[in-house]
Amino acid sequence: MRRFGWMFGCAAAVAVTILISSGANAQRSKKKLPYEARLWKYLNESKYRNWAPVPGESDDAYEGESPHGAYLKMYLNRKAAGNPNELPDGSILVKENYGKDKTTLMAVTVMFRSEGYNEAAGDWYWVKYNADGTVAKTGEDAGSKRIAGKFGKCIECHTDAKGNDFVFFNDED
Repeated sequence: MRRFGWMFGCAAAVAVTILISSGANAQRSKKKLPYEARLWKYLNESKYRNWAPVPGESDDAYEGESPHGAYLKMYLNRKAAGNPNELPDGSILVKENYGKDKTTLMAVTVMFRSEGYNEAAGDWYWVKYNADGTVAKTGEDAGSKRIAGKFGKCIECHTDAKGNDFVFFNDED
């Protein structure tokens, strides 16, 4: 009887150890994804391609220019579409960048307005994704930097937008 009790105790200790270690492994596997990955996941789960086009425009591709694609499609979330002249906190602008054939998706560029993020640049968070959802990087000559966050080249170009909002689509001609 004593032997059975001892074996039962050992088996219980082993089971507890396994449960604890599997719980720790589960916690590690639930590690928080980087912000850019969570944003990409959100955009796709919310089916951003069903979002509104720029007010007054169709959702057809239009001619683009560098550094974006030869052709572009832009989508606005409800916050942005509901107030395109002010683009309140929470506005998200998604621009699909296509090649010259109008069908090859080259990149997806996103602007997300988050109050207090970067007041000097309109509180916009910038990110450029490759077509597969990975964050794009600058060329090796520019240090292979991730194009995300307070990215200087995006801010520098968008500073030219009228209205001091860093956005071109709502500029009056």
